[in-house]
Amino acid sequence: MVRRNIGAVNISTNTPPIQPHAVSTTPKHGFWTGFSVGCAVSLVGALLIGVIAVIIAMAAGLSTARDQARDAYARSQAQQIAAGQAVAAEAAAAYAAQNGNGGMADGDPSLPASPLVGADGDAADEPNEIMSVEELAIASALENEDYDTAEKLARELVARDPKDPLARALLQTVRIERAVAAGDIASADALLSEARELALELDPFAALGVADLWIAEGEPARGLAIADLVVKRTTGTTDDARFLRGAALLVRGIAKAELGDLAGGTKDLEDSIELAPDQETAAEWQQYLDQIREKSR
Repeated sequence: MVRRNIGAVNISTNTPPIQPHAVSTTPKHGFWTGFSVGCAVSLVGALLIGVIAVIIAMAAGLSTARDQARDAYARSQAQQIAAGQAVAAEAAAAYAAQNGNGGMADGDPSLPASPLVGADGDAADEPNEIMSVEELAIASALENEDYDTAEKLARELVARDPKDPLARALLQTVRIERAVAAGDIASADALLSEARELALELDPFAALGVADLWIAEGEPARGLAIADLVVKRTTGTTDDARFLRGAALLVRGIAKAELGDLAGGTKDLEDSIELAPDQETAAEWQQYLDQIREKSR
């Protein structure tokens, strides 16, 4: 801002003297002119204040709407997770009531009771564990192919205890199933190999998903190796262990047939059908067997 210096005003001595009592003949508009200007300035100021107030109100409204949307999204996410946990808790209670001992008879693991009985360990020798509410919620999310929720819950479990091998294995299982669902065989196989290097006990069905994807990608030998490992390490006698072994035999049999071993493939599929948990599953597996027999003719 420029500061202005105001000095003394020198009045010339040649200035005519002021005539007292001189009457002016010009109209006196000074008051009304100033009054009008003042009103105009006041009006403009009021308008500016009004505009500024409207802008502030709009900004506040947008901020409030944004906050409300964020809060609504957070509530929605929390409700979805809570709903999944509630459903999982009910499923766990119903399962326990139906089976009395959590479905783990004869000292064998039950996959619904523990999804972490992995293809890298002898299923008959794994400790018996009941799934937590969080694990059941994750299983429910995977069943509904809601991989975002499943991975979010699994990461929360790992965050609670980063060294917990079960939580880490569960997260790895979710990531593998997500990659398989996306058809990303490279990521799925890399995650499976990483889990084995870290000795994580994965859900064997996740491993079978990788095996099946390898077969679909035209690499039946790689699928055969994975399925064969699951077959050899699934020795339980519960219904769930039998179903797992049957599924592993199915995948292994298909891989053998793709590699030209029709006799071996036929034998595996015949054995798998005997382990099917119900007639509907048996009928589905029978279709694969019929296709292999058709090739052998």
